[in-house]
Amino acid sequence: MLKYVCVALAVIVSEVVAKSVFPMPRLSQSCSKMVVRRDITTLSPDEQQRFFRVVREMHRRGWMDGFGSMHDHISHQVHGNDQFFAWHRRFLRHFETLMQEIDPNVVLPYWNWGTFWQNPLADPVLSSQFFGGNGRPGDNCVMEGTEARWGRNYPTKNCLTRKFRYGTSTGSFWPMRAVRDVMKTTKTHAQFRSRIENGAHGIVHLGLGGDFETMWAPVDVLFFLHHAMIDKIWAEWQSQDPQRFQNVDGYDSVRQPITADSIMPFYGEDIGSTLVTNGPGYCYTYDDLPTPPAVPRNRPKIMMSMNVSANLTDASLGSLPQQQPAVAQSQEPEQMSAEDEQADNGDQDNEEAGDEQPAAEGFFVKGHDSDRANAKIMDFAPPQPMDQSWLKQSHYDPAEAARMQKLVSNVVAEINAERRQGLSSISK
Repeated sequence: MLKYVCVALAVIVSEVVAKSVFPMPRLSQSCSKMVVRRDITTLSPDEQQRFFRVVREMHRRGWMDGFGSMHDHISHQVHGNDQFFAWHRRFLRHFETLMQEIDPNVVLPYWNWGTFWQNPLADPVLSSQFFGGNGRPGDNCVMEGTEARWGRNYPTKNCLTRKFRYGTSTGSFWPMRAVRDVMKTTKTHAQFRSRIENGAHGIVHLGLGGDFETMWAPVDVLFFLHHAMIDKIWAEWQSQDPQRFQNVDGYDSVRQPITADSIMPFYGEDIGSTLVTNGPGYCYTYDDLPTPPAVPRNRPKIMMSMNVSANLTDASLGSLPQQQPAVAQSQEPEQMSAEDEQADNGDQDNEEAGDEQPAAEGFFVKGHDSDRANAKIMDFAPPQPMDQSWLKQSHYDPAEAARMQKLVSNVVAEINAERRQGLSSISK
């Protein structure tokens, strides 16, 4: 009996500690209005600036540290298993809810990294007008964009860092054509989660590096835009079969089967409450996806997840300041001490082919139409295999990552073959 009393006390204490770091509002049981999440590059200048102002205020209040700490403390329970999609949807909504407490008219946008997948350095999202790119040499501090010279206090006091995987380059990301190949050939939630988490999702984290390749990555606002894209991918896959809005399958971190009634770590709410984005408490859709169907559900189950919350009693979680210091501009920051392989990679519809078009600048070595007949094609490079040690420490599945590496390499080879064929037809 004493054992259970101690666990219950740990749960209560950890909940109080977590709330002292940043607010944890409960979700509403209805939708007073529905909002649309959009590609951040399609927002008006005023909408972009409102979003930037809000996230800078969240950083000032120390909330970004809180998100990074929470994600880090329970990372093993929400990665490498089938809590991944639902829990991160809830995590995003937590972030968006706090944004809307500062400015009710701001909506979380997403980062469509599939647009510039073959050359992320050309992506405006990684420019000084948005979130900045690589950290500076020496200390990897982000020095441009809306997060320029940001400090963080979790897990240690430092600047916000990025360290591109190849020094000055992230390497390629996944084209949406490869993502949609996974969508078309995957029938179960567990399979889809594993393939996306160990493929398109992981390569972005590893490519940006620095804080972004750690489990405290939510200290970087760009984490939330990346995961909004992952959430959008899940929502698109769900839209292909109405049953996917009601049911999930797979296992949690301790190999217990999950269902719509399973409880999410830390939040203590059932997974079923996350399955429809326009349902109670979530109240959003994506700009180019159909509106999910109305799926009646009982009031979400709310209960404390004891084994999770007890992990949050670590002293470092309660020691975060309420105000986050930025790295001073006038001073240098401190130096810090088997079925998958047979996926159908056939022709794509026009919409999928269109995903590759914005990224095709520099298609020819010579850029003028009059030179096309004599131009030499330059193949796109597929994403490179993810590091085995990083996969394991991040709770990913190296075998699944290898299968996804083969799939995306095949898709990029098809894209290159089609581009060469297109050049050949022009030159005839």
